[in-house]
Amino acid sequence: MMNRFRKWLYKPKDNVLNIINQIMDVCIPQDRAPRDFCVKFPEEIRHDNLAGQLWFGAECLAAGSIIMNRELESMAMRPLAKELTRSLEDVRGALRDQALRDLNTYTEKMREALRHFDVLFAEFELSYVSAMVPVKSPREYYVQQEVIVLFCETVE
Repeated sequence: MMNRFRKWLYKPKDNVLNIINQIMDVCIPQDRAPRDFCVKFPEEIRHDNLAGQLWFGAECLAAGSIIMNRELESMAMRPLAKELTRSLEDVRGALRDQALRDLNTYTEKMREALRHFDVLFAEFELSYVSAMVPVKSPREYYVQQEVIVLFCETVE
C-alpha cells in the first residue's frame, strides 16, 4: 500500500521532470551536466521515480526538514536544495512563457535557465543519494577505473 502511495505522490513530479529532460535533450544537448556518477549508485536506487523523489527531497530540505537522522548532511544540502527549487520554478516559468510564444525557438534566457537547473539537479542528485547510501567518491571511482585499465592491459 505504501509503495503505491509513493508512486502516486512522485508520479506528477516525474512527468514534469521527464518533460524538462526531453526539452533539455533538444534545447541544450551539448551542454548537459555530466551524470557519470550515477553508475556508482546501488541498483536499488536507480529507478524510474528517483527524479521525483529527489524533487520532493529538495522541497522538504528547502522547507527546513531533516533527512532521516542525518542532520549535518541536511544542513549542508539545504542551500543547494533551496537554489534547486528556485531554479526549477525559473525553468517552469520560462517554459510557460515560451509555450505562449514560438514553440520552435528557444531563447537564450531559457537555455541558461535549463543549463543552470541541470547543473544544480546533478549536484543535488549526487549529494542526496550519497547522504542516503554509501557512494564512492570521485577519487575512489577514478582509482577503480585505473585498476580496471591496468588489469586489461596486463591481460593483453
